[in-house]
Amino acid sequence: MRTAEELKKRKVFFIIGKLGIGGAERVVVRLLTHLDRARFSPVLVLFEKEGAFLEDVPSDVKVLDCGRRKAGGRIRWIGNLVKYFRQERPDVALSFMWFPNAVTLLSRFLSRIHCGVLVSERTTILGSREGFITEFFRRQSISYLYGAADGIVCNSEANRRQFEGIFRHLGDRVVAISNPVDIAEILRLAREGESGEEMPGDLPWVVGMGRLSPEKGFDLLVRAAGLVRTPFRLLILGEGKEEKALQDLARHLGISGRVVFAGFRRNPYPFLGKASIFVLPSRYEGFPNALVEAMVLGVPCVATRCPTGPEEILTDGVNGMLVPMEDATTLAETIDRLLNDAALRQRLGCAAVERVMDYDVNRIARRFEALFKEVAS
Repeated sequence: MRTAEELKKRKVFFIIGKLGIGGAERVVVRLLTHLDRARFSPVLVLFEKEGAFLEDVPSDVKVLDCGRRKAGGRIRWIGNLVKYFRQERPDVALSFMWFPNAVTLLSRFLSRIHCGVLVSERTTILGSREGFITEFFRRQSISYLYGAADGIVCNSEANRRQFEGIFRHLGDRVVAISNPVDIAEILRLAREGESGEEMPGDLPWVVGMGRLSPEKGFDLLVRAAGLVRTPFRLLILGEGKEEKALQDLARHLGISGRVVFAGFRRNPYPFLGKASIFVLPSRYEGFPNALVEAMVLGVPCVATRCPTGPEEILTDGVNGMLVPMEDATTLAETIDRLLNDAALRQRLGCAAVERVMDYDVNRIARRFEALFKEVAS
C-alpha cells in the first residue's frame, strides 16, 4: 500500500537486463541518481541482479529481480515482470534496449494495469553487426510491438530519423533525448583517481575507451597507431572478446611496446584527463558516452563519422575532428597533426567543454521527467 506522500509522486519503473558494463547501463544509473525525488519515485527492475554498476544505484532506489538464474529461464522474466506491474502499479515504465523493450510491452499487456510505457533504443538500426538472427528479431519486435508503446526514445537525432524512415507507422511516437553526462561527478572522479604509474609522462598519450568488440573499431585504432610518425603511447581502456586479437594485431604490427591494454576501470577519468588525444574509432554507435566524457575533461577528440552520434556531437575542426570510417591512414594523419599542434589541441579541448554542457545530466533528466509526466497523464 502506497503512503499519502508516495501517492503524490509518480512511480517510475526503469527496466534493463542487468547493470553490466555499457552505455545504456550508465544512463540508467545517472537517471536514477538525478531523478527529482519530490515528484518521482524510481524503481529499478533487472532481469539479472548483477553487473559492475549495481553498486552505483542510489540506496533509496528499490531493486526488483526478475530472476533469470532461477528455474524457468527467460519465460520467468515475463511472469515476474507481470507480477511486479500488478504489485507495484507504476505510473510509467521506461525500458532500455530492444529485448527488454519487447518483454516490457508484453508484460504490461498481460498485467492489465494502466501504466504508460516508454521504450528506449540505444543504437543505430542501420549498419548494426549484431548478427542476422538478432537483427531480424529486433526489427520484428519494433514493427509489431512498439506500436503499443506510449513513446519511443532514441538517443540521437540521426537514430530518430532512421526510425521514422524505416518504421513509418511509429513516426509520431519517436523522440530524441541525448544520453546524460554527469559533468560534476566526472570532474570530481578525475581529481580523485591515480594513473601516474600506468601513464608516465615521457610521451604523449592517445586514449581509446569502450567495449572491445568489433563494432567499436579498436582494430582500426591499433592499425592507425602503427602509421603515426610522431612518438606517442596508446592506452586502450575496456574489456571484451576482441582483446587477444587486438594484442596479436599490435604484435604483428611491431607496436606492442607502445600499446597498453588497461582493462575495464570503474574510474577511467584520471586516465582520460591525462590524454593528449581521445579517439573514438567506432563502426556504429547510438550515442557515444565515452566521447562526451572525454570532452568534459577538455581532451581534444577524434571520432569516425559512424552512425549515429559523433556527427551530432562534434563539429569538425571546431570542437573535435571527424574522420571517415575504416580509414586508418586518415586517422593516423589526424592523430599526427594533433600531436604536433598544441594550439589546435587546446582550442578543440576548450570548445569541447562548452559543447558538452548541452548533455549535462540535470538538463537531460528534466527532459525525461517532462516525458514521464506527459505519458502518466
